[in-house]
Amino acid sequence: MAKGWTKRWNYRGKGHRPSHIEALDVKENTTLLDTEWKLPPSKSHLIRMMHLCALSKDEHTLTGITTLGEDPESMARCLEQLGVQIAHTQDKMTINSPGISGFVRPPSVLHAGNSGTALRFLIGLASRTNHLIMIDGDSSLRNRDHQDMLNSLKSLGVECSYGTEQERLPVLLQGPWRNHDVKVNTSNSSQPFSSLLLATEGIQQPCMIERSSNSVSKRHAQLTMDLMIECGAVIEQDGDKVIVQPWNSTPPKNWEVPPDASMMAFTALSCVVANREITLINLPNEKDSIGHEVLLEMLPEIGLLLNENILSPSKTYATVDINLIDANDLLPPLSAILALTGGGTISGAAHAMFKESNRITKTAEMLQQFGIECQIKDDGITIQGNQSIQKPTSMVETFGDHRLQMTAVLLATKVGATVEGPRLHRVADPYFLDRLSTVPTEVLVKGVQR
Repeated sequence: MAKGWTKRWNYRGKGHRPSHIEALDVKENTTLLDTEWKLPPSKSHLIRMMHLCALSKDEHTLTGITTLGEDPESMARCLEQLGVQIAHTQDKMTINSPGISGFVRPPSVLHAGNSGTALRFLIGLASRTNHLIMIDGDSSLRNRDHQDMLNSLKSLGVECSYGTEQERLPVLLQGPWRNHDVKVNTSNSSQPFSSLLLATEGIQQPCMIERSSNSVSKRHAQLTMDLMIECGAVIEQDGDKVIVQPWNSTPPKNWEVPPDASMMAFTALSCVVANREITLINLPNEKDSIGHEVLLEMLPEIGLLLNENILSPSKTYATVDINLIDANDLLPPLSAILALTGGGTISGAAHAMFKESNRITKTAEMLQQFGIECQIKDDGITIQGNQSIQKPTSMVETFGDHRLQMTAVLLATKVGATVEGPRLHRVADPYFLDRLSTVPTEVLVKGVQR
């Protein structure tokens, strides 16, 4: 059944050659509509908070959600299929759930859209039920490797059925867990570890989860544990081993979702490209930045000043070396910033190869379309500074990656360009284009052969 579903829903299909590519026509010298920028809610926090509230049998309200990107929407839709009631109005979300013991078999496939976080968390959640559940995602998720997560579940006695060809989704899962000690590979992503942690809720004996010694995105894993502890979990850490005592999720009745610190990189890039100051309405604090505070720390070195909540160009910058081991989402916009300022080297981002795209090679390809040269490293990029943006001679490819699309759009506001993927930004920031003085027009680029 899984193989048939994959062929049925492959948007290209066997032998299909797409001839029309959706894109955005970005006009030259487009500026910011105003100088105020409100960051969207943190997807990392929001999806975890939704998950923890869905594990509880009480009503909970999440606040600070002025916009709801497509990734949280996918998580909400899938939770509703499991029997969770979710209402989103104005800036809050109300969640009522029967708890994991009351989850129903979904009437159709759980489709995580473009969200790798939602997909992996849902895989862990589904593995705890007695239901046969199919989980799928869009074309980019089907081409990402989920084997680390599935290997761990199989060692717990969960039945997993999935394809072995290029597209690795959908997957059929049949729980529950039959063991309570598990190892998980976290050298490519911390999400399988977080998913297993969250899935321990309601188990009536201690669970031991051992992660790799060379783990990446440790701040995101720590975020999962911190939020679990806030909801009543008792977690003991011994090196790479984590022991979770029996617990039930009891989130705060009203829970504030912080702004997304990673999105501030696009504010910074816009400030550099437009050469104007921008006011950040909801500046993230360091505690909630989950590794992205590295951007705040290096602002003076990349030619930016932050005075209270006003970001402005200083035109004084240096060549920088920055490690993104805990903040690989910054790679595309930060690479563009370095090219336009003092240049430098980005390292520690090998796990960025396992995102919607291989963000190392595809960031380099996207920048080269704007005439920006860089050198690819095993774990990052080296970029010469003081480069200029050139008008692309053809459609700018963004490889299905919202952070590449958002970076390309901001570069295009300077010189004009046709940028692939008109709606990719909605994954994280639905109002991204609305900030521009000339809202880009959606167009079809004809005659393109992949």
